[in-house]
Order: sequence, then structure tokens, then C-alpha cells
Amino acid sequence: MFANEYEASFSDRTRLTIVISCGLAAGILALFFLSLPNWELLTQLFEFPALIRASILVKVFSPLLCLLLIGGWVWIFLWKWGDSWFPRTIRQKERVVQAIPTRGTSQREVSSLQYKSETPTQEQAYPFKPLAVPPLFQLAHPSQAHQYTAHVLPNTPLPSTPDLSWCSSESVRAQEDEGSVNEKTAYVPSPQKDASHNEHTPVETHLSSPSIDISLLKRVRVQLCTVNGTTQAVKLRAGKNGIRLILLAYVAWRKGGAVDRDKMVTHIIGRGERRDSDTEQLSEVFDGIKKFLRADLRKAVALFNQDAEQQKISEKEVDFFSTEPGFYWLHPSCRVTDLETVEHYYTVITQARKDGLLDEKLDGTIPNKVVQACEQLLNAYTGDFLQDVIQAYPDEFGSWVREPVTLYRDYYLEALWLLALHESTLGKTFVADALSPEQNEEQRRYHSGRAAQRFREYALYAINSRLDNKVKFVYKAGRDGERVVAAERAIRRCIVELGKLGKTDMIDQSYAAFKEKMRVISEGNWKPKPETERDVADAKKQTSAYRFSALQAETSSQH
Repeated sequence: MFANEYEASFSDRTRLTIVISCGLAAGILALFFLSLPNWELLTQLFEFPALIRASILVKVFSPLLCLLLIGGWVWIFLWKWGDSWFPRTIRQKERVVQAIPTRGTSQREVSSLQYKSETPTQEQAYPFKPLAVPPLFQLAHPSQAHQYTAHVLPNTPLPSTPDLSWCSSESVRAQEDEGSVNEKTAYVPSPQKDASHNEHTPVETHLSSPSIDISLLKRVRVQLCTVNGTTQAVKLRAGKNGIRLILLAYVAWRKGGAVDRDKMVTHIIGRGERRDSDTEQLSEVFDGIKKFLRADLRKAVALFNQDAEQQKISEKEVDFFSTEPGFYWLHPSCRVTDLETVEHYYTVITQARKDGLLDEKLDGTIPNKVVQACEQLLNAYTGDFLQDVIQAYPDEFGSWVREPVTLYRDYYLEALWLLALHESTLGKTFVADALSPEQNEEQRRYHSGRAAQRFREYALYAINSRLDNKVKFVYKAGRDGERVVAAERAIRRCIVELGKLGKTDMIDQSYAAFKEKMRVISEGNWKPKPETERDVADAKKQTSAYRFSALQAETSSQH
């Protein structure tokens, strides 16, 4: 567990608390130094002239007057200058939930870690020493790298599939500005870092001017990038219910497409607690969001420019928004790097499909460049679009968010399916002349184990989002959404692979997890297809036959 920090403006409740505290302190001082000494004079009040009587009354009621005057001036001061003079820092603990402890892999923290993927050549992937079947179904995120080694098989993890009910806002609110610590990171070339950088950022990295890199998968992250490769994190204040991050993401994911201002005010800002606000109030909120976002960017630029050795960045070179009357779009200095990276690798897949390369080989395998693109896409896909922000503030989102969520899940799931099919094919057809028959058999079992993991990962991840437009239950034969149909197909393939390996326990575990997930998301209305139940029964028969045949052989040898 670790803590995140971010600045936030004074809320009305905070201002009121400060005002009352200051007013009470002034009232108490006035009570002891002015009011109490004059109470004895109240019994002789009418014996004094009018001017002295007024003076005595003022002193007696001085605590109330001081409370009102001091409190009023403190309120005016905080309202006008408090946010800029006294920014407050909120520290909140982030909860990292691990449903199933993994072995050999560390818990993935919620920071923006860079995962490295290595897709081996034919010689590297299949060494001369035999390999065993890998451990199955360890919990991890879809961005977990899958590495091949000569003597130790990789732990191929599954994505974490959190409960479909929205999690509490506190656990995610602290995450939104995670990764935005104001520290400069100088780019030091090294073979390992260069490989990771090239893998996750296929877009041009040699910039002619400073840029702003925005990431929208899982959470919003922003950083400044200079021409020489130095980066500076931009600490964004999320605003109430994350509204500033939501508005920035709404404009950014279109990557240059114009957005109507009135639609943003109505459909983005006019939700949640602001649902009953009028147009003027919503416009004020919109203008405030722009002001705070640009103020955070200016702070990051100023912090970067403090280093005398670095080339200075002009505030005019970078901005979040370009605008003309009534419309906004992403400023040319901005790049949505994670979405561009996922789209780049998906383009490789679609081009290979268009060229017929996915159906070219008779044994059913796919080209190495497609395998590599699929692996790198999975590594770059750190989570669904705005996943953490949506879980923290579900009432702040309208139907618009379904489009990007569904689109990028399409990319991720297609790459995952292709890798599963590739491993399944190798589990049937792999033969290397340099290996013995026993070693070839172990290699085939190894690939079947990886295929089972991939299919199970697909089945559980395909149905874990209510915002995916393709997760639909119609409760009529052949009418369910694409994700529901594909998920059941994937779990059948997983069970078949496990049956070949003789993994009865994993068949029960995988199928039970899938049925429970389907039961929850369909509210108890989903029923498995007959062919699914048959595949489960047949797979168990195979594993039973495998065990009994071995037992019979042992018994015969003893006799």
C-alpha cells in the first residue's frame, strides 16, 4: 500500500470551518478583554450619558461583532485568494486489492509501470532442453508481460476481474493523480530502456517542439516531453468528482476532432450533483475547469524551467485546448500516447488480416510479426478507458463513454484471441527436429497450457464491464451480445485444452468462475449452452481416462 498526493481547492465546507474558527477566536478574545470588564456597568447603564451608554453596549456585545467582522473578512479572503495562496495537499491511501495471491510475480501497483515484452525467434522460443507445462491461471492484469526463458517457464497471468459493482470512490480518488509527482526524469539511453520505449511508443519520438503526452487507459496521466527527451509530470487537480479529468478525457480521446461547447456543458458537466444547475452555472463550472487545468499545466512548466541546464519551455508552446467560437479540440502540442500505441499495433493485425497472412499457413499458426504485435498491444493495454475514474464516479458519465470503452476492448480482445488460437495450434502441431519425441511432446503440452490460460483470460475479461456495448443478454437463442457469445466459446476452448492436459481440477475451477461471473452480470438469467456442458463432461472423461489408463498400466506391470 502506498499514498498518493495531489492539490485540491478549498471546498465550501472547509472555508466555513476556517471562518467559524477565526470568528470564535476573535469573539473569545473580545469576551475576556472587552465584554466581561463592562458587564458590571450594565446595572448603572441609564446613569451615564447617551454616548457612554452606546460605548458600553458596544463593548458588551463585542464578541458577536468580532465574530461577524473577522469571519466575514476571512471568508472574502479565502474565496478570492485562498486557492492560490494556500493550496492544500490531500494524502490518501490507495488500496491494492489482490483477489488471489500470485506466486513468482509481484503485485502490480497502481503506478504506471512499463512492462517489457519479448517475442522470441524460433530458435529462442524452443530451446533444446525440455520444458514442463506452465503453472495455470495466476491472477494479473492484461498488461502483464509474457516472457519466454530457456529453463523456467513463464507464469502467464490472467487479468484481474474486479467485482462488477462500482467500487468506493475513496479508493480510486487517490489514484487519479497518481503518476503526477513533480519530479523531472532525464532520459538516459540504455538498451533495456530503449527497447521498452520503442515497444510502447511506436509514434515518432524525435520532437521538434515540446509536447504534452496524455494517457487515458485505466486513469488519466499527463506529462511534458521536451525535444531532448526530458519529461516532467503534470500534477492535475481532479476537481469535484473528477470533473476536470473527465472533461479533458472527453476532448482528448477524439485526438483533434472538434467538440461542441454546448454539448460538453450539457452532457459532461450537467450530470451528478450539477444535474439541476442552470446553463449559466454550468458555464461557470466549465470556465473554472479550463482555468484550473491550464493553471496546473503552467505550474508544471514553471517547475521544469527552474532547472537552468534545461532548455526552457514557453507557456505559449503547450496547451490542452484549441478553440474557436463554440468549439474545442485537442491542442496540436498534445498526444494521446497510450491510445495511439494500441491503435498502431492493431493496425498491424488488421493489415495482416487484409493481406491474408492470418490464414496463410497450413498448420494454422500466424506470422511472428503478428504475434509480436498482439503481445505488445496486450502490454500497452493497461486497463479499460478511464476505468478507475468510472469506478470512482459512475454518476458523472453519460452514454458517450460506452463508445471508447467498447472500441479499445475490441482491440485488446482480438489480440488476445489470436494469441490463444496460435498457442492452441502449436499445442497440436509443434515439432522440432532438434528435439527428442519426449521433448516435442512437452513443448506441445506447454503451448496447450498457454492456450488454456489465454482462452480463460478472454472468457472472463470479455464480460467484466457493464459499459461495453457488446455485453448484452437478450435471453433468446442466438440473440445475446457478441461478448457473451465469444466468452462462452472461449471457455469451451479453455476446457478442451485442459482436458488434453488432464487438469480436472482446473476444469472445475475455470468453469465455476465463468458461470459465477455470468450469473452476476446477467442477474441470474444466463444458462450455458448444451454444447458447453457436453464439452465439460467430455473433458472430464478424458482426464479420467488418462488417470485410469495409467493406473491400469501400473497394475498390469505389478502382476
